[in-house]
Amino acid sequence: MKQTIKIALLVFGVLLLQITLVARVSVFGAKADLPLALIVAVALLKGPFHGEMTGFFSGFLCDLVSGGPLGIQAFSRTLIGYCAGFIRGRLYSDNIVTQAVSGFVATLAGKLITSVHLSLLSTDAQFMRIPFLGVILVALLNSIFVVIIFWILKKVIKSETYMGL
Repeated sequence: MKQTIKIALLVFGVLLLQITLVARVSVFGAKADLPLALIVAVALLKGPFHGEMTGFFSGFLCDLVSGGPLGIQAFSRTLIGYCAGFIRGRLYSDNIVTQAVSGFVATLAGKLITSVHLSLLSTDAQFMRIPFLGVILVALLNSIFVVIIFWILKKVIKSETYMGL
């Protein structure tokens, strides 16, 4: 229960940061997705269960804040959290390259899953019109933030098994 509360507080804090600060800052028109970076970082630290739990909770809150169809972000981020956590057991998650590539791939996968989901619902979504270069820039930004969040979480947790979260 204590771990769930800590993860929930992390998600609230990152989502608040996303809404207030990151939403106003862009690099060549691209805005980082801090909740997604948190999902990948938690999944790489703790494994698939915590990744999908963080993904669902974060995605659900993003759905509530965005005003879009409820459940789309929750579904895609749950799937991304599980897959990123699955990587933890197969690759060395402390490697910066693993973290950055995981963040990059997670961003691309998230955009693809959400686009397919929205096209199946026949909704007209604005982000579906984002140029490919914009998605690549967002993926690069998220890669950087995954590495930063991973190392911050690792220092905060201070546990060799990462069970303090």
